[in-house]
Amino acid sequence: MLTQLLTTAAALLILGTGEARPDYISLAKLINANRQTDVSWGTLMVTVKGDGLSDRGVTGMVCGDNMTDDTAHFLCQAAGFGSMEQWSRLSRASDAHKLSYADWRNFFVGKFVGFALDDLKCSPGATRLEECSHNSVGHHNCDYSEGMVLKCSEMERGVDLEDMDVQLQKGRGVMSSNGTVLLNGTRSSGLVCADGVTSETAELLCNEAGYDTLVDYQAAKNVNRSSKLSCDTLRYRNISVIVEDLDCPSNSTDLGDCSASHARGDCDADDALWLSCTNDSGQEWELIDLTLAHNVAGHHEEGDLETGEDYGTVLVTIRNTKTGEERTGLTSYTSSSYTTYSMCYMMGYPNRQPHEKRTGDVRDTLNIKVSCGYILENDMNFVLSYLWCPGYYQELSSCFFYVAPDGYNPGLDNAMWLDCI
Repeated sequence: MLTQLLTTAAALLILGTGEARPDYISLAKLINANRQTDVSWGTLMVTVKGDGLSDRGVTGMVCGDNMTDDTAHFLCQAAGFGSMEQWSRLSRASDAHKLSYADWRNFFVGKFVGFALDDLKCSPGATRLEECSHNSVGHHNCDYSEGMVLKCSEMERGVDLEDMDVQLQKGRGVMSSNGTVLLNGTRSSGLVCADGVTSETAELLCNEAGYDTLVDYQAAKNVNRSSKLSCDTLRYRNISVIVEDLDCPSNSTDLGDCSASHARGDCDADDALWLSCTNDSGQEWELIDLTLAHNVAGHHEEGDLETGEDYGTVLVTIRNTKTGEERTGLTSYTSSSYTTYSMCYMMGYPNRQPHEKRTGDVRDTLNIKVSCGYILENDMNFVLSYLWCPGYYQELSSCFFYVAPDGYNPGLDNAMWLDCI
């Protein structure tokens, strides 16, 4: 559908400073009279991005001024096809293969500039927009009849991954060691479909993003919303899935050794690839114990801590499988029913109805939690920043967790408290 072009344009906002990025075509689609975009013969629409342009880029037609076969071939390849078979202006194209004047005005004029590129001229073999000459993006003196209609070879061209950078982002675009995978290249930028991605491929993507080790990989729909790019960010920046069938053989050393196909529209943002990576060489931690603890407020000797009841602040113990180091401490609050039911199950309380709170929400005078005084006097810290179990009544080994980095403190009042009533 034509409206899909406006909502699925692939893009990426580059954070921070650095060299100016040249203009590039982030999305190119052919649209026919029925507003179909999965065609190889139709009116060409492009979205052009660059450091001098807005986050959304400039979307519109390509003017046929000074068009050559080499330029048309470049545009067919930008749209994901192998080569160009023929081209013409809208004024000479058959009605079946061109976007109507009414649709063009409806969807582009006023909302966008109508034409994104004018006076485009590419030398033979050009593969990037920066290798072509053109007017300033969005500036033109063209009318509807001068738009380009292309007929491209139906043989799909594979995605060129050689110049792609890998970034992990979450929320509003915060760079992180865990987040939605973004491929950022000079020709296109966007998401990766998670379908069919193997651990070898995920590991290489972690390496390309600057991390040593893969911790986990999922489809974005299976991940907590705070750990992935927000839906509003995807919409505002026009970020969509641009790559499917990404495969990196076991002997791959960089992304250029991998293969992928252009997105066909079957995979959306819910199915986008999400990764968790780390540079912690001691990442091989295992969760070995979980208990509920409490003390009488005002009593802070080590022997004053009581465990073994079905209520209290949750304490976890993890062990490094490489070094044997063990750590015991707090874990962050979670309202996940899967996780709370599993916690009670692990501690020998099956078939209970767990009631969870933040430790700070439990009154000190009840003496049913680890008190502030005990935490401070015994220098207790968070051991886990995240703990999640994938179903009810799970064993420790089935649960997923993040080891808290040094200094991690979301607020001691946010430590997990549980009552397996």
